[in-house]
Amino acid sequence: MKKNIDILEHILTYCEDIEAALERFGREKDIFDTDRDYRNSVCMSLLQIGELTGHLTEDFRERTKDSVYWPAIKGMRNLFAHNYGAVDVGLVWETAISDIPFLREFCERTIQSFRFPEQEKEQSSGVECGRENLLK
Repeated sequence: MKKNIDILEHILTYCEDIEAALERFGREKDIFDTDRDYRNSVCMSLLQIGELTGHLTEDFRERTKDSVYWPAIKGMRNLFAHNYGAVDVGLVWETAISDIPFLREFCERTIQSFRFPEQEKEQSSGVECGRENLLK
């Protein structure tokens, strides 16, 4: 499980990078549509998240598949890496706005439950990530 936690910590960092870009550039889709630096920043972080999901153990992905749809995250990474010109900017925007906060929360909760398992028993059973866009 430690390996998965290390990977989730890296995924969490990229989620935070996306959220920082949203704050820095503005949470306005028209800015996102016209600013290449903004789009590239978000896309690179999404690519890295997708790459990292491939390093999670199969057992972990299987156990958490009802919370996070890992194949979609990996699929978005493959799209960025192999066919960047075909990236749907609207999908990237929706992923950054809607799905990344859920993925961040999932990572935080999972990391927290690993570090402090007693607290997890006292809290709710888990967080389900949004299924629209990236996580469906």
